Amino acid sequence: MYIFKKRHNISKRKLQNKAQTSFFVIVGMLMFISLIIGFFVYNNIKSKAEEEAKKISDLALQAEEVEKFVNECIRKASFEGLKRLGQTGGYLEVPTLINFKGTSYWHLEQVNIQPFLNQTQEKLLEYINANVPACIDEEKIKQLGFSIEKQQPTTFMEFGTADVTIKVNYPIKLSKEQFTKEFSEFFNTFDIRYRAIFEAATEVNEKTFDADFDEKNPLKKLDYLKSLNFDVAYKNPETDVLAFTITDKKSITPENQNYAFSFVAKLGKSELKKITELQKNSATNPSILSYTIFSVDKKAQLDISTGTTISLNGQDVPSISVQQSYLQSVVTKNVPVEKENKEIKRREDIDYVLDNPVYSFEPSNLLFNKLQKLTLYYDDPQGKDSRGIGILMGKNGFWVPIPSFEDRANRNVFALILGFTDFTPVFCESQRLKTVVARQVFEANEGCYVSLVLFVLSIALFFYLGPLYFWGALAEILAGKTLVLGAYLAVIFQIVSLGLGIGGAATEAFYTESPENCQGFVPTCTWQVGINTFEKDGEGKCIPDSGTYQAGVPVTLCAQVEKCNFIEKFTCQKCSVECTAQFY
Repeated sequence: MYIFKKRHNISKRKLQNKAQTSFFVIVGMLMFISLIIGFFVYNNIKSKAEEEAKKISDLALQAEEVEKFVNECIRKASFEGLKRLGQTGGYLEVPTLINFKGTSYWHLEQVNIQPFLNQTQEKLLEYINANVPACIDEEKIKQLGFSIEKQQPTTFMEFGTADVTIKVNYPIKLSKEQFTKEFSEFFNTFDIRYRAIFEAATEVNEKTFDADFDEKNPLKKLDYLKSLNFDVAYKNPETDVLAFTITDKKSITPENQNYAFSFVAKLGKSELKKITELQKNSATNPSILSYTIFSVDKKAQLDISTGTTISLNGQDVPSISVQQSYLQSVVTKNVPVEKENKEIKRREDIDYVLDNPVYSFEPSNLLFNKLQKLTLYYDDPQGKDSRGIGILMGKNGFWVPIPSFEDRANRNVFALILGFTDFTPVFCESQRLKTVVARQVFEANEGCYVSLVLFVLSIALFFYLGPLYFWGALAEILAGKTLVLGAYLAVIFQIVSLGLGIGGAATEAFYTESPENCQGFVPTCTWQVGINTFEKDGEGKCIPDSGTYQAGVPVTLCAQVEKCNFIEKFTCQKCSVECTAQFY
């Protein structure tokens, strides 16, 4: 029994050991199988993860490419807008009324219509916002498998001192399966000094409004821009039209070119009226500050000094206006040009050819309490100021030169005025040579003819008594009485001398007491006035002589007979002096 139990225990232990061994084998096999399965599962998961990661990476790259494309598109649109601003003078779509062959007028017939810098900025912002949506190619994005969500773009911009910075806020969301990508901000910077070149163009435009602007040499006051790295060029495509282009040497475009800006000035005629308000109580309260009043074209400048009262028929004047008009000529009617012995012999209309505008100051008949300076600038493309330039004052058929002074270096002429009418500068080169005549004629009066009769009677008496005295004297000589002959001859000589004395005294008295005869004229310009003297049967002079006379200052030309020739004087004939003045 014991042995049986012992064997049974041994068998039992063997079975247990065998079972344990089998268990471990099974466990090992399970573990092995698990490891194999795990390995395959791991590899599968890893492969899927790698595939997913690669897929996400590819999607990210595709999304990044979309973002780059959008940004490049925005950059291109931004530059195209900047480029067009330069080509059109600050407009992207040039209004028809100010369009000149694709660019815009900044100066239009004496009116400054230049846009402001912020206006050009607003136009560029509108242009970018309008063109940015076109940068999204939704069909291509859909082909890539993305769905897209987007909002409206908002653009911010800064015209810096050395560049242009453009920021576009354009929210975009790309989605594909579990992948999403969001981007919104796009930055672009251009090495273009837009602000600086716009300011340079502004200075060029402002020069065209200067009173002394020279259309034939429009760049003469712009040399300083070269030191700022700006080149200014112009063309003259039409009469009175100047097309300017400013090129910035320091602005390099994406096309690797210097940035350029263009605009046009049309220097035409304007009849706009410019009004300047005056202080209250202008008739009684002297002005505290000085005024400078310009016409629209800035070529008429009235400087009103401090301490000036301004009145119209004793009343206050609320404002002063000046308006320009364009006349080919003006005329002063029925002007005396020839006078003889204080009698006007001839009148004529005096016409003046005009090369510059007429400036009408209002209210008419306004009066200042003291003289004020009026300066008129002039255009002189043909060099007509070589013979001088003056100022005409007047209206409605009456025009007269007024005292004026030339400043040819600054191309203006100025005068001192007390009140308002119309004024215009005139070139003497454009005027016909004018002539006035002053003539003095000495004519015989009754006294001269009486003296002449007495002289003739004395001569007749001489011839009547002469023979009687002669035969009487001969008889006395033959009788030896020589003294009687001398007495007879003395009587005859006395008769003749008496006749000569009576006639000569009377005519001499007449011809030395006649007054001068004068004719007035007013030279338009400060210039040489030629005065010619013509004497007929006598001697005389002209007062004054030839010389240079001040523009607008009246000149009195007088003809004066000093003496007639003996024969004319003795026989009561006419003699004269004629003075002819030629002037502009």
